[in-house]
Amino acid sequence: MTERGTPLELWTMGIKSIILSYVIIQSYVAVGSISPWYMLSILIYLCLNISIHIAKKVSITTLVLLLSMLVTIASSSYIQPLFLLLFPLNIYELFTIYLRKRGIILFLMLVPLLLLSQESQAVLVTYGLVAILSFLYYFLLNTYISKIADLKEDIENRNEHIQQLTKSLNENKEYIRQSDYTIKLEERNRLSQEIHDKIGHSMTGALIQMEASKRLFTSDPNKSAEMLQNAIHISKEGIESIRLVLKNMKPPIEQLGVNRMKLFVDEFSAIHTVRTSLTHKGNVDIITPIQWKVIQENTKEALTNAMKYSNATFISIHIEVLRTLIKVEVSDNGKGEQKVIKGLGIIGMEERAASVNGAIIVDGSRGFSVTTLIPHG
Repeated sequence: MTERGTPLELWTMGIKSIILSYVIIQSYVAVGSISPWYMLSILIYLCLNISIHIAKKVSITTLVLLLSMLVTIASSSYIQPLFLLLFPLNIYELFTIYLRKRGIILFLMLVPLLLLSQESQAVLVTYGLVAILSFLYYFLLNTYISKIADLKEDIENRNEHIQQLTKSLNENKEYIRQSDYTIKLEERNRLSQEIHDKIGHSMTGALIQMEASKRLFTSDPNKSAEMLQNAIHISKEGIESIRLVLKNMKPPIEQLGVNRMKLFVDEFSAIHTVRTSLTHKGNVDIITPIQWKVIQENTKEALTNAMKYSNATFISIHIEVLRTLIKVEVSDNGKGEQKVIKGLGIIGMEERAASVNGAIIVDGSRGFSVTTLIPHG
């Protein structure tokens, strides 16, 4: 059955037109003229076969095909035997509505040969050739149309997936931007309050002591010296407060970069029986805090997946800073997976990497490895 809205209808009408033209030309050459009944049969055949592509219901299409086959048989019996060459096309169209096995349809297209023993050898050979060629034509055409439909569906699915990833990426970027802005505001507010509470009071007290010492410098030198000493002491306390504030602003060394990763890997090894190894190469100091956050979260997800599915005994984590890329590979010696199916874990890693313009490479051929690539510079 032809599929509406596809090129199959045009190709079907084209092959019918070619065979019908052949029948008309051969009939005219053999007879020398075309009778009114012959013209009537052709017009009825054309009307019925055009109606096939107009009908929307399967029952109506089946009825029209049966009528077309009856007209073909009647015309070949009483007007021109070559009309029978149009019969295989309608057989294929009719039985593809109800049958999926192409071999049975080809057999049905060749069955009329058993009923044409009284016809000439030329008609039999021509009919068999037309039936086989029509079957191959329709079979290849349906295969081609089916592949095009599958490709269109695949493209639509990929476009939908790209749109979802783009939307998620934009949301992640907006979330990161807002989070970064909020963190900066909170830090500014904390520093402002701490400077006001600790350093501001100290500097104000020192200034008052120095003003008083200036007034008493000539009238009471001893008292002036005492106040000046108090101002010096208060200033020292203020400087110490500034040092403590700056010290508290700077996070501990174990919370930064690769040291934080080492601490995380050590904690993971302490909890689980699998052996883990962390190595790094290149200048890891150029990795930004946001990039470290993505690396650590993706590493954590990869380690969790390895513990769940790989049955590994050893997991390697290697961080390498290349000229334009940061490469983080988490690999294990587990069972691996030849065909990797992306679950929520891998999709989450892809989205995190995409938030910093990176990408994920997954390989299950030898063990299982997840490589995060992040551009820098």
